[in-house]
Amino acid sequence: MVSSSLMSSIETSALDSNAEYLGVTTLQLMENAGRSVADLIANRFGAGSTVIVYSGTGRNGGDGMVAARHLAGKGLNVVLRLVGASKTITDPVVRQNWLALKTMTMSAKIEECGDSSLLTRTDSDVLVDAVLGTGAKGQLRQPIRRAVQVINESRGFKVQ
Repeated sequence: MVSSSLMSSIETSALDSNAEYLGVTTLQLMENAGRSVADLIANRFGAGSTVIVYSGTGRNGGDGMVAARHLAGKGLNVVLRLVGASKTITDPVVRQNWLALKTMTMSAKIEECGDSSLLTRTDSDVLVDAVLGTGAKGQLRQPIRRAVQVINESRGFKVQ
């Protein structure tokens, strides 16, 4: 049983590896994480609410992409801001979720923010921070540093 305290990046990585060993794929883990976040937000805020999802290009960003997809499907107004360039998405599971979200042109808006000047303060009902995960190390570089600043300065309920 996992305790309610925060887990280290090593513990998180070990859990992911154990899940994969037991047959639960990274795609399934990402889908479950993103859908769970979307369900909680949709139940609390409901259709028509505005959600901005800030996603990085790694696996935590993939979780955000899944959440954005499910939120859009539930009738929320969704903007996904990719913090970085889509060409730097190298993980195949994250790329798969990126491409799936890109097909949802009628229900989700996507903004690719490879330059920090594209990240401006916004007010929405909910802001989802899916920029960095447990593997982040060292000083934050642009545009990630700017995304963190924008999230912190913006109004709205924040989900990490």
